[in-house]
Amino acid sequence: MRDLMCPKCGCQSSTIHSYRGPNKRLNCKGCGHIYNERQAIIPSQEENSAHTFVITAAVNATKAHAAFLKSLLVYCEQHNAKLIVIPLRYRNPTRQDETPDDWWDSKLTPYITNTRVKIAPGLVVLADIKIQPTAINPLQGLLTVSGTDSAILGHTKIALKSVATKVGDPAKLVLTTGACTVEQYSDTNAGAKGQFHHTLGAVVVEVDGKTSHIRHICPEKNGSFIDLDTRYTAKGSEIAPQAEVLTMGDVHAELADMRVHKATKELAAGIKPKHLVLHDVLNFGSASHHAKYFEKFRRQVTGTSSVLRELKTTAKHVDSLSELADKVVMVGSNHHDHFTQWLEKSEHALDLENALVYHETKAAMLRAINDGGYCDPFKLWMDKLMQNGERLHWLKPGESFSRHGIEFGWHGHRGPNGARGSTKGFANIGAKVTKGHSHGAEIIDGAHSVGTSSKMDMGYNVDSPSGWTWTHEITYANGKRTLIHCANGRFFRGVAA
Repeated sequence: MRDLMCPKCGCQSSTIHSYRGPNKRLNCKGCGHIYNERQAIIPSQEENSAHTFVITAAVNATKAHAAFLKSLLVYCEQHNAKLIVIPLRYRNPTRQDETPDDWWDSKLTPYITNTRVKIAPGLVVLADIKIQPTAINPLQGLLTVSGTDSAILGHTKIALKSVATKVGDPAKLVLTTGACTVEQYSDTNAGAKGQFHHTLGAVVVEVDGKTSHIRHICPEKNGSFIDLDTRYTAKGSEIAPQAEVLTMGDVHAELADMRVHKATKELAAGIKPKHLVLHDVLNFGSASHHAKYFEKFRRQVTGTSSVLRELKTTAKHVDSLSELADKVVMVGSNHHDHFTQWLEKSEHALDLENALVYHETKAAMLRAINDGGYCDPFKLWMDKLMQNGERLHWLKPGESFSRHGIEFGWHGHRGPNGARGSTKGFANIGAKVTKGHSHGAEIIDGAHSVGTSSKMDMGYNVDSPSGWTWTHEITYANGKRTLIHCANGRFFRGVAA
């Protein structure tokens, strides 16, 4: 029997045997799972030697994008990476010639894989699944087929979803690759949609022991692309220009995870972003309207019910972050609004611990309104407490911040037409958006959502499955974006072992 691996527990062929049934299925002696051979995982022949993988997709009867393929091969050579090409099948009913279409570009055939391959612990490439290139939602119905493992599927459209797993386990990622072949679709409704969404791209996986660092690479029309601090072309590589924007996952300074903070500094030192975009910087857990009786009591006895104390903690944290970029953009967010909501309730005037902050802030806001102006209570205190406040650009309500046609000024809590915000809702706008708020990485068409930079345990989510991820997004100098995820204290592997 060939070397096979159970898709549920990862047991090797020494522990499985043929199941005596009409379908000749396999039975794993380790976990008892019964499955057919098509569902089995075939371990990569280079699993123990390859530390970096580049995965992309190719449509049949279609030429490869020559310059992009050359750039990918330059990348693979410089990083000792294994290129995997997932073949996709598409029948073009409007083709005029009678040429058989069951072929792939000969430049790609050495790299084509059509079996399920486990390339790292907890990460599987589902090359046995062929998604139609014209599929509008390529992840539909496929979020669970890899069990608890993260999964990469081949498709001409880039999509990503973080999926909640059992309590205590990190969320898994399910994503598609983008393609290395040029657009060639039918003159039909489905073909027009496929043409519009066709995206050149690939997924880089850096394996570091039991940890995998996963991110997309998206080329320009000339086939060149930037990955972290390096630009790759068909002719070689060079140092990339400063990244345009680094968008952090929601900060929640009071509950910031210091491993993510340290990893963010390491990332920023490499890509040198011009702009750092921050969401939900103020947590406002010290006096949140969401806190009930017992939570308020817990904060009282632990000394964390002082609003001024939290503001000082937040100012110190933002001072540290402000050193990572030329300019810091503060996006209006729902947790920032909690400060205003606290001030609007008159019963908080009797909160003696926070009386000075309450009355001083409320008076400043009233004076601003009386003078025909506007006072942001969070900005008011950051101006008082921060050392590097001059680097901050505070977006006013309704103010835009965009670069390369991408809008960064929406947090994501308010969706179109006053609806509750979601990545799907922003995708329907048709514009490119990078948002926060949901704490889980997601890509739907032009709408990208970062994760969080906070501790995974924020109190209210401790006893439920979570799809939260430590995810930032880099917008490179060429306007291409990639979500980048912090795993085991790093956003990238660095030097291979």
